[in-house]
Amino acid sequence: MPIGRFSKSCRLTIKALRHYDDIGLLKPAYIDPNNGYRYYAREQARSAVIIAMLRSLDVSIPAITQLLCSKDQHFQSTLKKEQQRIKIELAKKQQTLQTIERIAKAGNVFPYNIAIRTEPAYMVARHSGMTTVDTILQDSVNLIDQLYSELQQAGRPDYEDPVMCINEDPDKFERITVHACIGIKPPYPNLENANIIDIPSMKVAWLNHHGAYEELGLAYHALFAWAQEHGYEQSSAMREIYLNDPSETAVDDLRTEVLLPIGNN
Repeated sequence: MPIGRFSKSCRLTIKALRHYDDIGLLKPAYIDPNNGYRYYAREQARSAVIIAMLRSLDVSIPAITQLLCSKDQHFQSTLKKEQQRIKIELAKKQQTLQTIERIAKAGNVFPYNIAIRTEPAYMVARHSGMTTVDTILQDSVNLIDQLYSELQQAGRPDYEDPVMCINEDPDKFERITVHACIGIKPPYPNLENANIIDIPSMKVAWLNHHGAYEELGLAYHALFAWAQEHGYEQSSAMREIYLNDPSETAVDDLRTEVLLPIGNN
């Protein structure tokens, strides 16, 4: 069956069929060596229709490949992975929508007041880990929880301000080193997975973010734009200082100070 007729019968475009041939998802039954025309067997129609249906549901190409060639025991696990992927994407879209609504309500792309201050020096317990842009929020929460737990086990259930994360710039593999920090006073405990460090005083540009942690990216962009407009350069890693406890605070009432260390302009 020529590709044009096969395309109409299976509800797949000719462009899509050529692409699926190129990536090995659905190879033609025969390719004319003289003119390169693709021909398909009627028995391939079922696979083609399945591909069209799954793509309409936004199932990924790798998952479709597995579904077409996998045995029954892999069918459910493959679809569950796709469900989880789509749920994550939907959550991101929902957060994007909320951020756009926030901007529209404020009438300003960067709805923040930015100022300069000298941040004092701190002694902190620090627990570090590696993360990515996609998982930084949950990984930061986990690092802080682990640090709290270790301080409690060391007999230090109390803590001092600040509670913060210091986020290094991504490396060439897009990995981000996150340092979860909790203020601490002497006597300093011996910690197995964390260390006690002195964070020096420094000049920062800062703003107060009111709302969900998922929207902190907007605050970062606002600080970057402000620094460039005013002739400042980032001098060290960004900081987030958490002013209230997310386990006891409504999302809309969360407050986070976002700090951009700056050199002289």
